[in-house]
Amino acid sequence: MGLIRSSVLVAAGAALGGALLLAHRVSQETGKSLSESFAEVPAEAQKLFEDLRGRAESAMARGREAYQQKQAEMEEPARGTDQT
Repeated sequence: MGLIRSSVLVAAGAALGGALLLAHRVSQETGKSLSESFAEVPAEAQKLFEDLRGRAESAMARGREAYQQKQAEMEEPARGTDQT
């Protein structure tokens, strides 16, 4: 029971801390007060997650391309031995 309660408190603290950081960032960018910036936290969080998702997709595409290139390099010597 204590582990669940601790986990919930940690998750709530992390969410609150994240919201506070996003509000602070919006406040710095727009010049609004911190309390006014809390209204823009959901939009800012969505923008942040979209940016992270784009970066992840780009990294996966680069990894896939590198994997395919490595596979092609590994198959070249195998093709050479098959032809002899």
